[in-house]
Amino acid sequence: MSIAITERDRALIRAAWSLGAATHATLRDLVSPDTQADTLRRRLRQLHRERYLTQTRHVGPAGCIWLYGAGARTRRSGGARSWRPGVAQLEHTLAVGEAVVAVTRAGFAAPVEVTGWQGESELRSWAVLGEPFPDARVTWRVGEAESAWLVELDRGTESRAVWRRKLVRYLMADVREPVLALTTSFQRANALALIAADVGVDVLATTLEAVRRSDDPEVIDATGGRRCRLSAACVARTSLAGAPVARL
Repeated sequence: MSIAITERDRALIRAAWSLGAATHATLRDLVSPDTQADTLRRRLRQLHRERYLTQTRHVGPAGCIWLYGAGARTRRSGGARSWRPGVAQLEHTLAVGEAVVAVTRAGFAAPVEVTGWQGESELRSWAVLGEPFPDARVTWRVGEAESAWLVELDRGTESRAVWRRKLVRYLMADVREPVLALTTSFQRANALALIAADVGVDVLATTLEAVRRSDDPEVIDATGGRRCRLSAACVARTSLAGAPVARL
């Protein structure tokens, strides 16, 4: 049985493709938070049956859950298969989805206005060989000035040397947008910010929990060497630039 694809369906498919893998809850929060959970689950199952989405069972810390990704009917024109995280990376990818939900919610970091987002699978599809790509990219504006957060999720499992090498890649590519590093504690955030200051990369470091719980979380500004609210750090950057800053 074939189904008529709605604008909401397209948004769900795009979100699943862009992230690489996403839970029902993440897709609902990003696309249609006012839709009843059971209603959306039924629609996701229909999209899976029609091969617009994949549906796989995952057992993790939260128990047994269904994950959704891009199906065979959503491949790009070249026919290339979309990137999907491996089993070892799944929990990281799901946490990235939660981070995107948190930083794109209405009123977050006002007067910053979020205008769009891309997940890792989408960023990988655009990246040129050798270019760095973040876990997610969230575009925003303040007045007429535009920029983006290059979201890097740090779960505290990588060494500081690995983090330094990651930042050096941004430096070599001359990326001008701030990296929003979301980690496990403010002690860890401070350590990451110190490395960023040493390397010379613009990093705003905070915790994933802070962006989940606060509409304007405190961040450690590696460039300014201070603690401030995320909105203040963004306003300061657009004010100094005096014009839209370079995009990745």
